[in-house]
Amino acid sequence: MKTRIITGVALFAAVFVIFFVDSYLLNFAILGFVLYTAFGEAVRLYGLQGSSLALVAVIFYLLTPFSNPVFIAILAVLLVVSFLAHFKSENLTPALPFLYPMTPIFLIWMLYSQYGVGYLAWLILTVVACDSGAFFVGKFCGKHAFSETSPNKTWEGVAGGIAVATVFGAGFGWVLTDSFWHSLITAFLVAVFGVWGDLFESYLKRRAGVKDSGTLLPGHGGMLDRVDGYLFGVAAILWTLSW
Repeated sequence: MKTRIITGVALFAAVFVIFFVDSYLLNFAILGFVLYTAFGEAVRLYGLQGSSLALVAVIFYLLTPFSNPVFIAILAVLLVVSFLAHFKSENLTPALPFLYPMTPIFLIWMLYSQYGVGYLAWLILTVVACDSGAFFVGKFCGKHAFSETSPNKTWEGVAGGIAVATVFGAGFGWVLTDSFWHSLITAFLVAVFGVWGDLFESYLKRRAGVKDSGTLLPGHGGMLDRVDGYLFGVAAILWTLSW
């Protein structure tokens, strides 16, 4: 428990720096570290070996300030599958980490660089509200299992988490967008997508036969264990911002 608390304080400090210092270069470096570590964990979950793929992902990440991150992600995936085809590889699995988690992390950078730290905070705090709400509602009211993929989740907990996140996220987003209904819809979708993100990461871990994605964060598991909800939630917030 002590280790978990210490790690939690360190994570809170990192988020504080991101939000309140709001340094473009520092945040770019922090997200680059998230990419490298999460990508490495995903490589192992996919049953791959070696760290060279993570370095390739970082090289593409370094291009994102100079072009649309979505285009860079697509380019990376196309180049990787072309490389595999050139060498007649019978295994396309090496392309998977470039789809997840690399592409969603590029989307997070896109959200920050194009909309600012306030919208990044909106994403993160909405997902945190969903996780917190799901934990407490599920603990006291949970009776019906949500999915075999994530046996600790209940329908009551998921519904409670989404409800808490929708209310909190709508209020936070209203300040940013001046549109209550747009903020309400966005918060709801971010919460739902965040649940799916958590479920998908649980699916990868069950396939790999591991409890946590890694050991980087003592008491909290790996990097993917901490950011899984954001990786799906960012797609929802960018989608609604395009309306």
